[in-house]
Amino acid sequence: MSLRDLSILYLIAGLACAVAVYRAARDRGDARRRAALSAALCVPLWPIWGPVALTAGRGAGGARPDGDAGTAAARVQGALREGVSACAGTSFEALLSREAASRIEAEVARAAARHAELDALLRQDGFDEAAAAARVAEIERGGAGSGRALATAHLHLENIRRLRAMRDRDARALEELADLVQALRTQLVLARFAGSSVEGVGGIVSEVWARVEGLGAAIDAHGGAGSEGPIAT
Repeated sequence: MSLRDLSILYLIAGLACAVAVYRAARDRGDARRRAALSAALCVPLWPIWGPVALTAGRGAGGARPDGDAGTAAARVQGALREGVSACAGTSFEALLSREAASRIEAEVARAAARHAELDALLRQDGFDEAAAAARVAEIERGGAGSGRALATAHLHLENIRRLRAMRDRDARALEELADLVQALRTQLVLARFAGSSVEGVGGIVSEVWARVEGLGAAIDAHGGAGSEGPIAT
C-alpha cells in the first residue's frame, strides 16, 4: 500500500471520527461552535483527540452533576421544615429546633451557591477541559522545543480538572446530605407517632451535623469557588 493510500485511509478515519465527535458533543448539549471545533480537531488528530473528545463530560459514574445541587438544596430545605414541624412540642424538639434548621439551611445554601458558581465558570470557553486536552495533544505532536508551552498547557488542563473535581464533590456532598436529612425527617415522624427513643433519633442528627460541618469546612478552606488552594497560572 502506497503512502498516498495510507494518507487517504487516515483522512477517511479522521472524517468518520469527526462526525462521531460532533454528534456526541451536540448530544451533551455543547454549543454548535464548540462541537464543530472539537470535530475539526479530529481530522488531523483523530488517534489522540478522538478518545478524549468522545469521553469528555463523563464523571466518575458517567453522569454530570449539573443542576443537581440546586435540587438537593431544595430537598434539604423541604425535609428540614417537615422535620421541625414533626418534632415541635415533643421531646425531640431540642434535637432539631428552628434555629438549628436555619443554620443547616444557611450552610447548604452556601454550598449550592459555590457549586453554581463553579458550574457556570466551567461552562466558559476558557475552562473547557476538552479544548485544554486538545491543546496538550497538539503541543505533544509538535515535538522538541515545546517544553515550556507543554508544561503550561498541562498546568491549565490540571487546574480545570481540579475545579471540575471540586464542583462534582460539592454536588455529591449535597445529594448525600439531602438523602440523610430526608431520612431524619421520616425518623422524626416515626418517633412522634410510634414513641421511639430519643437516642435513636440522636444518632442520625449527629450524622447530619457532621456532614453540614464538612460542607462549611470545605468552603472555608478553599476560600470560595475560585480555587482549591493557590493555582499557578
